[in-house]
Amino acid sequence: QATLEEIAQRAGMSKATIYLYYKNKDDLFLHVVEDLVETAITETAQAAEAPGTPLEKLARMVRGKMAFYEREREFFHIYLNEKHGLDFNEKHGLEVAPKDPHKRLLQDMYRQGVDRLANVLQEGMDAGVLRPMEARRLAFFLQEMMSTVLGQRLQGKAKTSVEEDAEQLLDFFLHGALLVEALPHKCAPTTASKAAKSFCIALPYTRS
Repeated sequence: QATLEEIAQRAGMSKATIYLYYKNKDDLFLHVVEDLVETAITETAQAAEAPGTPLEKLARMVRGKMAFYEREREFFHIYLNEKHGLDFNEKHGLEVAPKDPHKRLLQDMYRQGVDRLANVLQEGMDAGVLRPMEARRLAFFLQEMMSTVLGQRLQGKAKTSVEEDAEQLLDFFLHGALLVEALPHKCAPTTASKAAKSFCIALPYTRS
């Protein structure tokens, strides 16, 4: 485990200088995490605001976030293995009413990410390319899917590339796990009526 003195040497400054800004190593790590998460949010916002269809924006946001954490994978891996480090959910401020100010800030950042996703998902619903749902709830599901995949990657448990994971996540989120060819003809996207669509949505859960 790296000491604060070793970190100072790597950063090209004295230990005393670091103590002017941070109380200890954990405090330093927390601030670095905050900066990194804020950078990820900024990059995601840029992806959402760039020209394109809602699905193009969504794909850019997912791919961009996955790629960002992959670039910073070494730091987060070290961080998560520190004795006093936070686990992946705590790092994102997902505790119920966190008392630590760092965690409260990270929770706010997490919510910003959810809201940004919700805005793009709502665009997709308004454009008729996504079926009507509660956008923010759907955004939360997508955010949690990404967090789970990223957690696996940061722990070194993934055997696929980050690009493969991003594409599979997008495909699963947008199309689900149900094989389209297995649906009755009336459920086919090009032939389904409104009534049939309601039946087809419930089909995977009710079939014997």
